[in-house]
Amino acid sequence: MPHTSWFMIDNAGKLFPIVTEAYRSSYFRMAVTLKDSIDPVILQQAALQTLIRFPNFNTRLKRGLFWNYLETQNLPFKVKPEPNLFGSQSNPYDQRKHLVEIYFHRHRIAIEVFHAITDGRGGIEFLKTLTLAYLKLKQLPVESEGLIMDPLDQVTESELEDSFAKKILPGKSEFLPTKKAYHIRGTYFNHVGQYLTHLEFSSQEFLSLAREKKTTITAVIASVLTYILIAKQKADHPKVKRPIILSIPVDMRKYFPSTTMKNFVMTINIGKIYPDDSSFNDILAYIHRQLIDGQTAEKLAPQIRANMKAETMLLLRFVPLFIKNLIVRYVFNRVGEPALTFTMSNLGKVTMPTSTIPYIDQFEFMICSTHVMPINLGIVSFEDKLILTFSRIIEDRTLIQQCVDYFKKEFNLTMMVSSNRWDEQP
Repeated sequence: MPHTSWFMIDNAGKLFPIVTEAYRSSYFRMAVTLKDSIDPVILQQAALQTLIRFPNFNTRLKRGLFWNYLETQNLPFKVKPEPNLFGSQSNPYDQRKHLVEIYFHRHRIAIEVFHAITDGRGGIEFLKTLTLAYLKLKQLPVESEGLIMDPLDQVTESELEDSFAKKILPGKSEFLPTKKAYHIRGTYFNHVGQYLTHLEFSSQEFLSLAREKKTTITAVIASVLTYILIAKQKADHPKVKRPIILSIPVDMRKYFPSTTMKNFVMTINIGKIYPDDSSFNDILAYIHRQLIDGQTAEKLAPQIRANMKAETMLLLRFVPLFIKNLIVRYVFNRVGEPALTFTMSNLGKVTMPTSTIPYIDQFEFMICSTHVMPINLGIVSFEDKLILTFSRIIEDRTLIQQCVDYFKKEFNLTMMVSSNRWDEQP
């Protein structure tokens, strides 16, 4: 396809430059751990190949008259040692930086991506291709096998399309409810960064548990979180009950076939005001049904149309960007995040070419917490490793500890727990 020097930001991506701030870093990190130590020189070569294959990643953020846009970043790209600090990037307008960083540490390759570029699916496809490029450059016998994007393939126009505009046909629109939800409180870190706690399970063992309960891994994890949050709200605010709402992103490519590497995701909000005496099984039955009912094209498309309608309203369409930023930030801070308790994003199972599997140990997925949602969760699995990564920006880790205890005591699941531990350093 012809060379492109600038890219429009999709409907979902337009929000992130506007709302990003110190305690709301709109970046996510993904990592792959290999069996052997990373060679930074070869990784640098693989990075340059992969950035050519994914041109919208090799960009910087620019301010237009009415909307932000992405422009090809001409500064040289360099891979870097992975910083222990996650979630500290809060200025995507820095013209000296790329909107994707590629890191290395021992056996691990990580990417950190600004959400205006892409969603979790786009990010993991980038990381998979980067991994393949690295293994190929190491002269290992690996191929894409038609399962992932080869680093030397040609870029297609469909990979750069705004699928919100292309795939969602006109019709009924429906805004999500905006009632204020219950929020976790705590003492925020002095550092602008996020503490990460990784829980590693056997994918097969967790899947067997979910099948035993006739549900999904996502539903089990969401129900454990909700069960703990009900007790936490009762202890924190015994007289005031607010809904406990989990925000769960859904990949729209499952319902509207698309190969876009831009954002094409919609969230479903699961929850309600629960009785204090709700049992785990009661919560699981409710969440299981909500996930089934909420993850349909008929339910999700009207919500996307509502977002697109808000974007194209004449009132906002021709308002200068600096005024638009004030309006959007005000609305988001009043009725956007306040309607949510917790974000839980499950990438699902990562599929890699058979030839690459002997060289790969695991994948990880980390999303940033925010001032309103100071603890969030990213989930991903590969082969028989299911990794849950909690991010938090408050000192209180009770919620995470209670999740660990519940998985162990109630379900008898074995797990390994690790963390970045940066806040315990001098």
